[in-house]
Amino acid sequence: MRYNDIFVVNILLILCIGGLIVFIKSSLNLVFTVNVENSDIFVKLNVKYLLNLINIKINIYPKLKKKIETYKNKKENIEKEVNRKINKKDIKKEDIKKIYSLMKRIKIYEVYSDIGFGNQNVVFTSFIHLFINTIYGNLINLSNAEKIYLSVNPNFTKNYVDSNIKIHIKLKIKDIIIICVALFKIYKKIKKNKKDGGNGEINRSNSKSYGNNI
Repeated sequence: MRYNDIFVVNILLILCIGGLIVFIKSSLNLVFTVNVENSDIFVKLNVKYLLNLINIKINIYPKLKKKIETYKNKKENIEKEVNRKINKKDIKKEDIKKIYSLMKRIKIYEVYSDIGFGNQNVVFTSFIHLFINTIYGNLINLSNAEKIYLSVNPNFTKNYVDSNIKIHIKLKIKDIIIICVALFKIYKKIKKNKKDGGNGEINRSNSKSYGNNI
């Protein structure tokens, strides 16, 4: 019985270690979809993980509109408090480079955009068409997505908006942990530098002599 118990414990240990490795190395899939039908806007988030064993669908807008409005004032107060503690001037170039390198860990797997719109004002419609194509061009140059589908269909005879946009992001759990830890370190560093700088300003005095100071 003792050897059987040891065998069972070893099997359970192997399964736990294997499960932990799969959990860390598996990709978390975040699929954002935006559907626009004239004045109606729908934004959804689909979270998939472990071969879709975990599949969570969240209606971001308009379901959360009331909650967003409820916490709007609270959010503004938090942002004001954060701005008091950390300003843009406190962020150094090396921190920006680190943040940019961290963002490279976020892999955009698919970008799908099918925008249809119309307006009887020819100049306005042409401008919007050019503007969207400019965004598409920059998106192609900046994005390393494996799948990209970009389409825009202007209409000069009627007024309407009908658009479908999907952004599929793949992010590994280990990358999420690395990003969170790195951002926390940068935040702590900025706070420490600001605190030390503040103390330096307080303790700084003009010690230069101008003749007899007695």
